[in-house]
Amino acid sequence: MTETLYQNLFWYTFIFYLAGFVCYALYFSSKKEAVTKVGIPLFFIGLALQTMAFIVKWYLVGAIRFQNMFEHLMLMSWAGVAIMLYVVLRYRSHLVGIVLSPIIIMLNAAAALLDKTPNENLMPALQSNWLTIHISLAALGSGAFVVAGTISLLYLLKDHNYSSQIKEQKRQLFSLAVLCMVYIPVVVFLILKIFNFTPHHTAFGINQVFESRVAYMNARTLLGQLVIVLGVLLVPMISLLAYLYKKRINQTSQGFGGVLFAIFILTFVLSSLLVGILAHNKIIFITPQRHMGSIWRFFEFIGSVYILSLLLFPLFYHLIYKFSGPVINKISGKMTLINEINYRAVSLGYPLYTVGALFAGAIWAEQAWGSFWSWDPKEVGSLLVWFFYSAVLHARHQRDWRGGRLAILSIIGTIMIFITFYGNYFFGGLHAYA
Repeated sequence: MTETLYQNLFWYTFIFYLAGFVCYALYFSSKKEAVTKVGIPLFFIGLALQTMAFIVKWYLVGAIRFQNMFEHLMLMSWAGVAIMLYVVLRYRSHLVGIVLSPIIIMLNAAAALLDKTPNENLMPALQSNWLTIHISLAALGSGAFVVAGTISLLYLLKDHNYSSQIKEQKRQLFSLAVLCMVYIPVVVFLILKIFNFTPHHTAFGINQVFESRVAYMNARTLLGQLVIVLGVLLVPMISLLAYLYKKRINQTSQGFGGVLFAIFILTFVLSSLLVGILAHNKIIFITPQRHMGSIWRFFEFIGSVYILSLLLFPLFYHLIYKFSGPVINKISGKMTLINEINYRAVSLGYPLYTVGALFAGAIWAEQAWGSFWSWDPKEVGSLLVWFFYSAVLHARHQRDWRGGRLAILSIIGTIMIFITFYGNYFFGGLHAYA
């Protein structure tokens, strides 16, 4: 009975968060303050239910304990909602709620794909108080980083005048985007295929009734190879596009490149969730780790998200730029406030993540595995995240990086957070128990 209540509370939480998101969507389209007077209480109720779910779980297992990725992700969303409510009430601005509420929904939807069953009989290594400190502080710090990345998307979307005065620059940028994101990757794949350099034994594809799950058709294997190559080329192609944009049209685009980057990131995040749902329900098939190296398997997932993002991008561009652009222009709120919230969120998340992910994690690792550092993929990822945010704060204080630069860095950091979080699904390691 208690376990059922524990799981139901999280579903009730999701329902109230979803209702709050709908209220903010209505507020965004209608600009009626009365809608937010309903949305804010809904998020407060959801936050209370989520807190109650944690308490019920602790009662169920007999201790205050965070033990798996589901609870880590739910604590991230809890932190995101708490920070969102604080910012909305503190600064009397609903900008954060408009952009953060859909991300909260995505976090909870992603958590729904994970195992929610509380384990009362944990192995001794998972019964340490240091594990609870490690996961809780790391999750809270990650939640603050997610808020910073989300508010940075809003900054990029607002840092542009949605008008038709830069038609030529838009045309040039779209041409460069098609060249870098479509034509060049396909040409590279064909060249690799000619010289037989593409990875083999991949099994990505749509699961059809008449196909065997063991013997895959050649066309399906070819699709798997293409997906992996696209996954490998994603970051280089985005970097190439950013370089060409800066060299050729940055000075006259009036922030249009930042808007496209924000829209692509939103599309990529949603596509990642959709691919995860499709793979979880076996509608598409990602090659099991026993059949392919973990690195190629990771790129297989990224490549599939890449393809779906390219398909969904025109829709998102129409909805955000064409449909919502004039509304974004009218949103009241200062860019300096958004920039300040971004910086404060990073400043809050940095010490929490430092103590939780690194120091408490190292102490728990020594107790559980006999070594403070084991070069586990998730350990390495957490260290890279820490170095990255250390560089972000250094750039902010010493080089006075703010505005669009700080926004882009925060978005990249948030992406690194999620790659590190899900890394054990692709790279295995000592954290694979979660």
